[in-house]
Amino acid sequence: MANQRTLKGRQRTIQRNLARARARNEQFASTLTDPKSRFRSTSNATTSKSSISNYMSRPYDNTENIAANLRDAAITDGIVSSTLRYYQSHPTYNYSLFPVLGHKVYDVDQNMKNDYIDAAYLLNQYNIYFWAPYFFKETLLDGVTYWYTITDSSGVSYLKFPLEWCRVASIENGVYRFRIDMSKIKDEVQEELPTEIQKAYKKYKDGSISDDDQGWYDRKWYIVSDKGVAFTFDQNILVNGGTTISPFAAALMDSVSLSQAKDNVDIKDKLDTIRIIHSKIPTNSEGVPTLNLKTAKLFDAQMRSRLPEGVVPVTSPSNLTNVPLKGAGNDGVFETVGKQTEQLFYSLGTSAPLFGGSTTSANIVKESVRKDANWIFTNLFPMLENYYNQQLTSVKTKSKVVWNMRFIRESRFTLKDDIASYKDQLSYGGSRLDYLAACGLTPIESISKLLFEQKALDIDSIMKVKPTSNTLSAKSAKQPSTVINPNKGQPGRPKTDNPTDDTDRLDGEE
Repeated sequence: MANQRTLKGRQRTIQRNLARARARNEQFASTLTDPKSRFRSTSNATTSKSSISNYMSRPYDNTENIAANLRDAAITDGIVSSTLRYYQSHPTYNYSLFPVLGHKVYDVDQNMKNDYIDAAYLLNQYNIYFWAPYFFKETLLDGVTYWYTITDSSGVSYLKFPLEWCRVASIENGVYRFRIDMSKIKDEVQEELPTEIQKAYKKYKDGSISDDDQGWYDRKWYIVSDKGVAFTFDQNILVNGGTTISPFAAALMDSVSLSQAKDNVDIKDKLDTIRIIHSKIPTNSEGVPTLNLKTAKLFDAQMRSRLPEGVVPVTSPSNLTNVPLKGAGNDGVFETVGKQTEQLFYSLGTSAPLFGGSTTSANIVKESVRKDANWIFTNLFPMLENYYNQQLTSVKTKSKVVWNMRFIRESRFTLKDDIASYKDQLSYGGSRLDYLAACGLTPIESISKLLFEQKALDIDSIMKVKPTSNTLSAKSAKQPSTVINPNKGQPGRPKTDNPTDDTDRLDGEE
């Protein structure tokens, strides 16, 4: 009895700890691990070309299966995996923040400084550098992803819902909203869901949904509040029933074909190394074996036990002695692999030379990088900007000015040139904030660092400009007579703008 009471006490303790963890999940911006993988997609991947061909014949009816196969290819196919990482790491995700004048606000006042700090602080909570690449990768794989925002006073986290549960329901100011099929949720899962979804699930189970309920569709689809957001690159998703497929879905057939071509290479390699050893059973003049079957079987077993790997023994009364299988495979399998690899890169829309393939010009790689960057700037950035700008509307400011964020259009592959472009714009009145953002400083980081350096550290008094030929003039170059110039007599900046061969050089003394 004592052991039973102790066991029950442990179980109650575990349940209380789990309840506290669930409460923290709602109170703080954190999401718990799903030990039983109940939020994982339930669709299975297949390696059959016929199955994938059937999926692609009706893509919008098989969105979950296509996504499952693409996820499997991202693990097993090095080209697909490398391409995903390449796209994900392409942009810098640097961004700037600015006020949108208008709507009866036409001037900038002193309050806007504090408003800027408040808006920048809100964006900092969304941890864009961490989440934006994750949104990008997952949306490339699934075609559309569904997220629920969990926030508190210190940060933001997201819970991702499976494709099988959700459909896009509407678009508001460029932000996609979605609905959840409550019939797909099980009782054991609903306790891990946010409070809003739990209440909706309880209402669904109670059967208290009316036909005119604005928050529901077809009595089982719950339309999630503004805390839910969907990301997709397909603007036709609303006319396709709220579903879509990945822009990389066309590469699935080529990925499977490449895998089969590689299997053929393995078969050829095995055939090239296999040897057959023949043990002939003696026969009489009529071809009848003179050795009984039992003895022949014993000899065959002894020979098999002593042969190395890759040698196949054969015991028969025929005259076959040794058959080399080298060259018995298809001689063109390596060429097939190469062609199939090129086709896979073509379907993915990336340049093979970018991943080490042969090329006759470096410009091909450069133009491919620019092409991919333009696709990202056109499809990814506007989608994320709409979402974050929608969140910025929750900032209550004294000036009542709307604040917007904008991603800096720059790539990690052309970072030096992109930063130089923003730097050149400063000479013509360009934005300093955009330049700081291009250098990797977030809005809150820019103002926090600059204010701290100037007001707290008085950094200008610490980091004095060192005298060089670029910062000294003829008069300022004079030094006290007590200073010994170690560079006296060395070449320096001329005293005149029209020097000759015997012109004196500025060396710190006259």
